Amino acid sequence: MKKNLRFILFLPFLQVFVQVGIASSFPQLTEMFGSTLLASTFIGITPLVSILFGSFWGRILESKGESKTFLYSMALWSTALYLSGMSMKLPILAIVFRALQGIADSALFSNALTVITKADFSEKEQTKYFGLIEFLASFGAVMGPLVIGTGFIYMSYYVLMTVGIILFITTLFVYKQLPVIEIHLEKAKKQVTKFSPRIFLAAFFGILTLAVIVGFQATMPFFIEKYINNPIFGKIYISIFALALMLGNLFKHKISGIKIWIPLTTFATLILSMFVGSNSIVGFLFLIIISGLFLGLSLTMSSEYASYLSVGFEEKGMAVFSAFRISGNFFGPYLSIFYSIGGMNFFILALSLISLVSTFFLFNFKKNFNEIKEI
Repeated sequence: MKKNLRFILFLPFLQVFVQVGIASSFPQLTEMFGSTLLASTFIGITPLVSILFGSFWGRILESKGESKTFLYSMALWSTALYLSGMSMKLPILAIVFRALQGIADSALFSNALTVITKADFSEKEQTKYFGLIEFLASFGAVMGPLVIGTGFIYMSYYVLMTVGIILFITTLFVYKQLPVIEIHLEKAKKQVTKFSPRIFLAAFFGILTLAVIVGFQATMPFFIEKYINNPIFGKIYISIFALALMLGNLFKHKISGIKIWIPLTTFATLILSMFVGSNSIVGFLFLIIISGLFLGLSLTMSSEYASYLSVGFEEKGMAVFSAFRISGNFFGPYLSIFYSIGGMNFFILALSLISLVSTFFLFNFKKNFNEIKEI
C-alpha cells in the first residue's frame, strides 16, 4: 500500500503548485485582464470556494473511498483548470471556471490527510507522513512560480491548458493503481456516531499558523527589496524561509505529539527578533528564518492534531479541517496591512501575538484525546 500511496500524498503538492504558481503571475494576469480586480479574483476565487465544499468531499470520501474520490476530484479539478486556461481572453468566464476548480480543490488535501489518518501506521510513522505531506505542499510553493509563473511570461494563454491536460491524463493512468484504504481495526473500535465540532480546535490552530506563514511570504520580500533596493534578494530570502518551513515539516516526527511549546517558541523568537533588529538587520532576518522552522513544525502538528480529534469521523473531519485551514492562505496576505500601518516592528508584533493566540486551541488537547481513547 505504501508504494502506491505516493499518488494520493502528492495531491497537496499539486494544489499548492497551481495556486501559488497562478498567484505569482499576478503582474501578467493584470496585463492580460486589464484589471487588478479581475486578476485578484482569478487568483483568490479558488481557495475561497474550496472552503465551502469541505464537508461535501467528506461525504464522498466516506461513501466512495479514497481512490474514487481521487478520480472524481482530480477529473473535475484538472478539467476546470484546462477550461480556465482556454478562457483567458474572456476574464469573467475564466473566473467562473476557476470557481469550478475550487469545488474540487479542498478534496486534494483532505484525501491525503484522510489516508494517513485511517491507515495502519504507528504514531511516529503517521507524524512522519503528515510531515511529508506538508513538505510536498511547501515544495509546490517553490516550484509553482518557477513552472507556472514562468509559463505565464512565455506562453500566457497555454500554460494552464497544458498543465490541465497533463494532470487529467495522469489521473486516468494512476487511478487503477491506487490502494483501497480500510480503517485500522484499533481505530474502528473508537468509532463515534457523528461529526464532532472538536475538529475545529485543530482547524483554527492551522488557520492561524498558515496565516502567519503566508503573511511572512507576502511581506518579507517587499521589506527586503525596499531595504536593499534589489528584488533578487527578496526572492532569495523567501526561498530560504520556505526551506526552513520544509525542514520543520520533515522533522516533526522526531518530536511527535501535540507540543504547546512549539508555537510558544515561534512567539518568543519573533519577539526576540524585534529587539535584535534594532541593532542588526542580519540577526533580525536570521531569527525570522528560525521562526520559519517552528512554523513548519506547527503546520505539520495541525494535521497531526486533526487526526487525533477526528477519530471516528475521519473522512468528514479531515475534509472539514483541510477546507477551513486553507482559509489561512486567504487571510495571510492581509496581515501585511500591519506593516503598512506601523512598520516592520508592528508587523512582527502582530504575527507573534497571532502565534501566541494559536496556543489556546491546544490547551484542551489532552482532555479531548483522553475522551477519544475512551470511546
